[in-house]
Amino acid sequence: MDPASFPEHENARRILDEGWRLFQQKGYRGVTVDELCRRCELSKPTLYYYFGDKENLFVQVLRYKLHGFREVIELPGTLAERLQRVAMTILSGFIASYTTLLRDCEYLKRAENLDVVRSAFRRELFGPLAALMQDGMTRGELQIDDPDTLTLLFLGAINNFIGPDASTGLDDAVLAQKLTDYFLKGVQTRSAIHERSIDTIAGR
Repeated sequence: MDPASFPEHENARRILDEGWRLFQQKGYRGVTVDELCRRCELSKPTLYYYFGDKENLFVQVLRYKLHGFREVIELPGTLAERLQRVAMTILSGFIASYTTLLRDCEYLKRAENLDVVRSAFRRELFGPLAALMQDGMTRGELQIDDPDTLTLLFLGAINNFIGPDASTGLDDAVLAQKLTDYFLKGVQTRSAIHERSIDTIAGR
């Protein structure tokens, strides 16, 4: 299903939005179609009409929420501004770590559905972010490394601060800026970096 073909009907959107909340709260196995229908105040036939079954719904919910990340990443701005926007979007939009949600894909019974999720993750989030890392290296803003590795490092840092158990008390925007600064500049003080540079030059 192409992103442009997501159901436009209000009922379908309500199912996708409520499904996103429930799957994050309870995981794939913890959510029942009955509960979702009660939360949406819709009948089972209505849900099945739009999404076929629970497995397909889960896949379409993940695609629905991944769609749009590419646009966020490709918005103009400095490297720091663009990375901070990505961090902010993830922190404000997820209440469960994305790795937890992707790990739930192991319960999918149809292999083609797993391929759909992996493809969406690569196309909408991971791939564009890796391209941004590559651009940063080309411009001399990031040290030369594997862009996929840098992408995993950045997403991993954000992932650790998603969910109620990871709350820092910081506003999402403040936390996004802090994580971006740590990623780009590290946590060493300038004096420590300067001293290390002198030692390297002196061969100590």
